[in-house]
Amino acid sequence: MSNALLAFDSSGRRENPRVALLHGWPLDRAIWSEVVRPLSSAGLHVLCPDLPGFGDSPSTEPDRWTVEAYGDEVAAFLMRFGPEPAALAGHSFGGYVALALADRHPELVAALGLVASRTLADSEAGRKGRQETIAKVRAQGSRALLPDLARKLLAPSAPQPLVDRATRMIERARPDGVIAGLAAMAARPDRTAVLESFPGHALVLHGNEDQLIPEREAADPKGSRAIVREILPGIGHMPMWEAPQATIQAILRWARAVHPG
Repeated sequence: MSNALLAFDSSGRRENPRVALLHGWPLDRAIWSEVVRPLSSAGLHVLCPDLPGFGDSPSTEPDRWTVEAYGDEVAAFLMRFGPEPAALAGHSFGGYVALALADRHPELVAALGLVASRTLADSEAGRKGRQETIAKVRAQGSRALLPDLARKLLAPSAPQPLVDRATRMIERARPDGVIAGLAAMAARPDRTAVLESFPGHALVLHGNEDQLIPEREAADPKGSRAIVREILPGIGHMPMWEAPQATIQAILRWARAVHPG
């Protein structure tokens, strides 16, 4: 762990039930901007940190980061607000971090959510592709991800302003953070068992037009506990942008299953 303080947004009363939302790669906490206020207005304390090397959080050493290391950083971040467990949801790469945190620090996770994410490890072809992307970013910077990634983050029918928004966020991404995240994703293990054995409530939210993680790879956890699982029609990899109201309602149903009051 780097012990660096993470940049974050906080909304809602600290005594309210805590929900932490983790962003995807190569993005930052601003992806949640449309959903934070409605969630806090509904009685939640919402925390949105920038993962190390992303957004406004301190830079990283790209060769030393794993999803487990990111998870440990988020665990230390959550402890700053008290020992009570939080409902923890991660988008894409953030979902991999959330799974690692739940695996290593289960006492801190009251509920576990995956938004446009999955439990599976990369295939050999997937790992090779990430290594090739690392080489491109080392040579050209974060703009090497454009324009393809901006379009693939969204459904094919998404309006151009959302593509432009994705482009601007990718352009802001720091190469060290981008590279560290790629390396961490390539090395992550399969954590299907972590979700399927998770004792609390689970959220799986996915778009059926996700171009980066196909619907068939969305987690379908088995178990007797309550599960919020929603597949959103016509939505790509960014449901919090493409379908903010549906995302808000799914998170509320999931969080209220843990804290029905």
